[in-house]
Amino acid sequence: MKFGLHYQLPCSANQSAVQRYRDTIEQAVHAEALGFESVWPVEQHFNPDLSILPAPLLLLAAIAERTRKLRLGVAIVLLPLSHPLRVAEEIATLDVLSNGRVEFGVGRGAIPSHFAGFGISQAESRDRMFEELEIIQRAWTGGRLSYQGRFFKVENLSVVPRPVQQPHPPIRIAANSMDTFELMGRMGYPIFAAAQVNPIPRLREFVPLYRNARKAAGLSGDDPEDVTILLPLYIGESQPQIRTELEPSIQHFIQTATMLFQGYESREGGAAHVRKVLERARRLTYDKVSEVMGIFDTPEHCVERLKQLEREFNMGRVICWFNPGGLVAHERVMRSMELFAAEVMPQFA
Repeated sequence: MKFGLHYQLPCSANQSAVQRYRDTIEQAVHAEALGFESVWPVEQHFNPDLSILPAPLLLLAAIAERTRKLRLGVAIVLLPLSHPLRVAEEIATLDVLSNGRVEFGVGRGAIPSHFAGFGISQAESRDRMFEELEIIQRAWTGGRLSYQGRFFKVENLSVVPRPVQQPHPPIRIAANSMDTFELMGRMGYPIFAAAQVNPIPRLREFVPLYRNARKAAGLSGDDPEDVTILLPLYIGESQPQIRTELEPSIQHFIQTATMLFQGYESREGGAAHVRKVLERARRLTYDKVSEVMGIFDTPEHCVERLKQLEREFNMGRVICWFNPGGLVAHERVMRSMELFAAEVMPQFA
């Protein structure tokens, strides 16, 4: 099983944005030396308590120049918020800069303020995503591109540069809802499944739906490479030490999640899934997050829990989110990464 790092980059009022970025790059460079396979920042907008990372490809370009083997994943590009030709150009450019190390992760997005901020209808997000994905793949694999769709029109353009990886960088789709798990299975796309979005008990329902849909479509349903799971994860020498270092950050994560959606709860016609997300967020505690969303434990118990998840989900990669909430000190994040690499990763080699 492969292991990567996830970055969302929350930044509270008493933190420096410059230092948060510098620490993140240092962690990624250190991750390569420790044997981690990949890094996966996520695109977010308009809320520093959630993230100060609206342009993950810029961060990956900086990491590319400091590393040589680390795969440069993006988990995810919020595709409905962007023009597909711009995305095609930027992903291909990053693939050239890194000599073919890009993993292209995309998703629809779920946060209403993102769509409102860019003046895009959230109701169109799925249709926009698939239309854009088709344009991007055709731009990478064909000659000059012409396309007439519902949202975009392209006339006789050549997208350059072409990516180093042929026919194109690997594509992976974020699956958050039951219907998306099934649809991605039928379409044959590899997926991300984020435990902070769909806790582990829900993944026990959704991942089999994905694999069964692949089989029903005549595709392999058991390949570990098809499933990547993102986990909030923190390793320490003892439970008291872990709680002391991590609990304030988890509380910040819970508070941010609650504030993010509560403004939409009372709106007339508000989406049912927004209300459900908010209800779940209000019930969260540090212990509950550790139980159903993440692994905050000693190396020995982390190995036990990861092996159980591997038996259940047969995932090929775990993306470790070592600093959910963003308040863990840089040196403690580095120490947790080191413990994980030394005592957990060898058990899955």
